[in-house]
Amino acid sequence: MTHLLLSALIAGLVAGAPAAVPPLTPDGWGELRIGMAEAEAVRKFRLIVPGDDDGVSSEACRELAFPEGGPRLVAMAENGRITRISTFEDGPLRTDRGFGVGSREGDIRKAYGRTLRVETHKYDEEPAHYLTAWTVAGRRGVRFETDRKGVVHTVHVGGPSIEYVEGCL
Repeated sequence: MTHLLLSALIAGLVAGAPAAVPPLTPDGWGELRIGMAEAEAVRKFRLIVPGDDDGVSSEACRELAFPEGGPRLVAMAENGRITRISTFEDGPLRTDRGFGVGSREGDIRKAYGRTLRVETHKYDEEPAHYLTAWTVAGRRGVRFETDRKGVVHTVHVGGPSIEYVEGCL
């Protein structure tokens, strides 16, 4: 009898446990996939499509946000397809190698080794960097942006648009 009660309690705890947060990968985040149709992503995740009055967005390129209370991610869509997913806030969102906002540049360099391309950040002085690793040369990858203290402040995953410096610009 005690065994049955204990089993039921454990089953209830497991069923009520929060789902694991999927990792950010060069191919996407969970069911939000690079290459997915923008319309499908908007419908499935209730992504917020910016208005045309922001002066930046168009169907050629725009950044879509999750609704309030959703994951702290932004999905870039170009010509009707998701091409990049980005996070700018510290939290549970991490790459498949465990790195995210707040991670240290030195740890990323060790993990990726020679596959990592290091470039000076366009808007911040050395030692701020872009750290880019491609899984499929120029087609899928991850990019970390670090500040002068060597701390990641932005993570992008996806296709060539991970190298865009100012969103869609």
